Order: sequence, then structure tokens, then C-alpha cells
Amino acid sequence: MNRLIRNTWTCLCLLLTTQCLVACWEDDVLPPEDTQTAATVTLTQDGNEHQIVYNGFEALKDKPVTVYYNIPSSGDMTKMPVLFIFPGEDRSAKEHMALFTDWARRQKVMLFAFEFPTAYYPTTTEYILGGMNTRQSSEGLTAKEKWNFNYVESFFKSVQQFTKTTQTTFDMWGHSAGAQFVHRFCTFMEDTHVNRAIAANSGWYTMPDADLSFPYGYKEVTDVDWSHQLPKVFAQKLYIQLGGADTSTEGLNNTTGAMSQGSTRLERGQHYFTTSRNTASRKNLPFNWSITIVPNIGHYASGMAQAAMDTLNY
Repeated sequence: MNRLIRNTWTCLCLLLTTQCLVACWEDDVLPPEDTQTAATVTLTQDGNEHQIVYNGFEALKDKPVTVYYNIPSSGDMTKMPVLFIFPGEDRSAKEHMALFTDWARRQKVMLFAFEFPTAYYPTTTEYILGGMNTRQSSEGLTAKEKWNFNYVESFFKSVQQFTKTTQTTFDMWGHSAGAQFVHRFCTFMEDTHVNRAIAANSGWYTMPDADLSFPYGYKEVTDVDWSHQLPKVFAQKLYIQLGGADTSTEGLNNTTGAMSQGSTRLERGQHYFTTSRNTASRKNLPFNWSITIVPNIGHYASGMAQAAMDTLNY
């Protein structure tokens, strides 16, 4: 009888343990004990890949982000530049960071790649719009205090606190969906520490245009002071990098707003840059953007990452 009770109890424990593990795997999140807040972030400087689950932004603490990072094993961490990386639609942050690892080791650059887990950010739209909306619509916009963009600034402050870095700014690079996140971060975030931002092969854009409805313009975004923000948008160092062979239309946004920017990513990127430059000129505002077309490169993160490394070159 005692043996039967013990065996039954053991089976129940194993069943419960298995169910808990499956739940964690299915949700694509790490257990709570692996989550780090702004006050508890610790980073390892050994030249290897690490990851943390970060919930240091109070307004979204129930929707943490996963950050992969690599800090070169040699060199003074307090003096290393900081590069934030944003992957494409598949959220493969680790793989995108790996494209920069050898270069970062030589250049002594700290790498941090952001993954917005589908468990908390299930739609591509929620990712590429920085949480401003969960659908491509001007209705139901989220208050700026709850934009996903805020996680970037929050995490940078945590990096500053832990590393005691002398760096007061960070650079950012995004490819495809990540480029959509990057250029909108630069458009809508009013107080940032970004130095250089590279948007590579974005599928479509939010134009700096008050006459166009969101998400193709900023007409309905009223909680941003555009009298101050628009000059800052044009004055920042934003690099539009486009693959010269990125002309496939497969999987592209084909809404009227997106098609008005062009029929391919290459056309849309050129339209975004040229139209923005013309707007800045018309308003007599300084314009510090640049555009690069990378020959013979299609919609591939690896080729565009190399172009970014050539541009950054610390």
C-alpha cells in the first residue's frame, strides 16, 4: 500500500513538472527567476553570447523583452561604444547579433540585440510600430508612455549603470522589420540617447508628414510636440541603407498607403529619403540623413550588416 502511494505521488510530481516545463517552452519565455529589472541587470564581459529577460520599463514590466548581448573579453568596458540591434519579422535577435560578433571584437563594441517575444508581442505590427498600435490604423493609438520604444531607453540606462560607461549615446541598426522599428523610434521618440541610427531594407515607412494618417504619417499622433520634434527628426544622423537588388514584391505591404511609397523596398526607401529631404528643405530645417544603395544585395541581413559595419567603423 505504501509503495502504491509513493509511486502515485512520484507520477503526479513528474506530471506537474513536465506540464510546467512545457508551458514555459510553449510561451517562449524564460522562468521568472531569469528576469532582470533595471536595478538588477548584470552583464558578463567574456566575449561570449549571453541573454537576459529584461522588464526594467515599469509601464510594460508584465511584457519583458529578451536581450542577447556580447561584450568583447578584452578592452575597457567603460569606454566601449554601444550598438543596439533589431532583427526582422522572425525576431531572430541572436542570429542578427552574430553577424556583428567578429567585427565587434576587433572594434571593441558592446552588442545588444533586442527580441520582442511573440508571447507578449504576438503581431508583427505591434513590433514594427513600437507598440503605438496593434494594427495598421490611426484608431486606438496607445499613449506614448506605453510604447515599446521606451524599452530601448530604459535598457540603455541600465547598461550605463552597470558598466559605468563614459558613453552617453548608443547606435542602433535594424534590418527589415527591425528597420521599421528603428526609423519610427527616431521619428516618434522625443528624448533619446541615440547617436547614429541605421535602417536597412525597411518594408515601408512612416513619413514625417502631418497630412498623412498614421501609420503612413503622423497626423493623429498628438502627444508629440511636433514643433520641436520635426526639426530633431531631420537633424539626427539617420542612415537609410538599401539593397540594390531588394526588388522582390513577395510579402510586401500592399495597402494604398504603402504602395504610394513605391512597389519595392528599394523604391520605398528612396522615396522616404527624397521626400523627407524635400520637406526639410521646404521648411528650412537642417537635414543630416544619408542614403546608401548597396550593390547586388537583396533582402539579406548579412550583406546589409556589412554595410552597417563599414558605416559605423568606430
